[in-house]
Amino acid sequence: MSVLHLVRHGQASFGSDDYDNLSHKGIEQSIELGKALAKNKSIFDHVIVGPHRRHIQTFEGIKKGYNFMKLPEPVIDKNFAENQLMEIAEHFIPEILNTSKTTKQIFEDCAPKERHDKFLKLFQLVAKKWMNEELDLSKKNFEGFSMFRKRIADVLRFIQANLSNKSNIMVVSSGGSISGVYAEVIECTQEDIMKLNFGIKNVSISEFEMTTERFTLQAFNSSLIPKELETFI
Repeated sequence: MSVLHLVRHGQASFGSDDYDNLSHKGIEQSIELGKALAKNKSIFDHVIVGPHRRHIQTFEGIKKGYNFMKLPEPVIDKNFAENQLMEIAEHFIPEILNTSKTTKQIFEDCAPKERHDKFLKLFQLVAKKWMNEELDLSKKNFEGFSMFRKRIADVLRFIQANLSNKSNIMVVSSGGSISGVYAEVIECTQEDIMKLNFGIKNVSISEFEMTTERFTLQAFNSSLIPKELETFI
């Protein structure tokens, strides 16, 4: 039996020019998770890290805090890339609002305290259209929802076929990918998947027992860091 430990990345730099970069708090969260894993004497015999900078930075933070023993060298796997909803939202928000302004300009016109809630509302609207395959993604060659689901299903089958000899596998990825894994294991609606995506805490851990036949959920969205450090971005 193997266990997949899916870790969501630390807090990213929401609202900055480069979202794919951990904030100072995101770095702190990652280090604290590493310390918690060491305190619990958690041992991993294989590590997979998604391809984004925030994934790699999160693993580096975990490694810095984890002084229990040496972690395996990570395998960078592009199949654990996040879905493209952030880029899709940035592209389609002006179209939905019927404006020639860019998404960045739209939110720069808002009061700073209003930006997060307004973006989240519009992001959820785009996400629903994406999941229902209602957007024309061809011009930008964006990945559709069905293609994203297939990518996650395929990488899970690969892990089953090739890593069943590993006991504890750490996977550092993003909320969308973790929600995608959940949806492959537990039958749920598209609305459920979207709610899961928005509710996954930074550096939380979701655990799935794996055999060559099936995955079984053991724990979802468990946080090991101090409550005052918990975030969702």
